[in-house]
Amino acid sequence: MRINCSINGKAVPNSQAKISVFDNSLFYADGLFETLMAIGGKPVFLDDHLRRLEKGADLIGIKLPVSIETISRWIVGANKKNEAPVKKIRVTVTAGDSAFWAGKKSAPRIIIIVTEYELPTKPFRLTVSPFRVDGRSPFRNVKTLSFIIEMTSRKQAYSEKYDDAILLNRRGNVAETTSANLFWVKKGVLYTTPLTAGCLEGMTRKHIIDLAKKNDIPARIKNIKLDELLKSDEIFVTSSLKLILPVISIDTDKRHEYRSGPLTKRLKSLLIRYIQQN
Repeated sequence: MRINCSINGKAVPNSQAKISVFDNSLFYADGLFETLMAIGGKPVFLDDHLRRLEKGADLIGIKLPVSIETISRWIVGANKKNEAPVKKIRVTVTAGDSAFWAGKKSAPRIIIIVTEYELPTKPFRLTVSPFRVDGRSPFRNVKTLSFIIEMTSRKQAYSEKYDDAILLNRRGNVAETTSANLFWVKKGVLYTTPLTAGCLEGMTRKHIIDLAKKNDIPARIKNIKLDELLKSDEIFVTSSLKLILPVISIDTDKRHEYRSGPLTKRLKSLLIRYIQQN
C-alpha cells in the first residue's frame, strides 16, 4: 500500500512520523481532523473541507499555525507525491504540547497522511447504536478528535458483522451513522436530518442537497424518529470516502430490508458527474 506522511508541511518517512507524547490532543482529544478523497491529482471538495477545518479551529480555540491557503498547498503537494489513482487523505490538527505537562506550550501540529484507497461499492447493513449524541452541541457539526461515541459504536457494529451503526440523539431522533450522513426517500421526496439533530455538516451531504435542488428533485430537511425512518422507500449514506452507498438493511428488534432505488442511483450518477466536471 502506498502511504506518505508530512508534519507541518515537511515530508517524513513513515517510520519517523511521530509526535510528542506531551501533545494536548493525546491528553484531552484537543484537536480536529478532516478526511477527504483524492482522484488522481485532485482532492475532492478540498475548499469545503478547509472551510470546515477553519470553522472547527475557531470553535475549539486552536490558532492554526499557518494560513488555510498554506494548508491547502501542503495537501495538494502531499497528494501529488502519492501516485495511486484514488487516495484517502487525513488531515489532523493537534493542539500542540501542553504547558501543564511539558512545562512549555508548543504550536499546533498539522499532520497529513495520504493512503492508497479503493472506493467502496458494497451496500450497507446497519444496526442502531445504544449510545446517544447531544444534538444541541455545536461540536457535533465539525470533526473534533473527541470521537469516542462513534468509534465505540462502530467497533460494536463491526463485531456483529454490520457496516455501521445509526446514532440517535437524546430526543430519540435520528442524527447520522458513525461515519456518514443519512438520507432517505419517501414517495419521491428526498430527506436528510438537520444539523440540529447532531449530525456532521458533511461535505457530500451539502453537495447532494445542492444537486437535488438544481435537478428539480424535491428535498427536505427533517427530524425523524427511527420508527418512521424504517418505513422509507430508499435509504442511503453519504460521506467523503463513500460518496453514496445504498442501505439494504437496518436491524432493530427485527431486520428491515431495502433496495437501491432509482433516486439513490440517480443522485449517485449526478454526484460522480459533478466531481468529474469540477
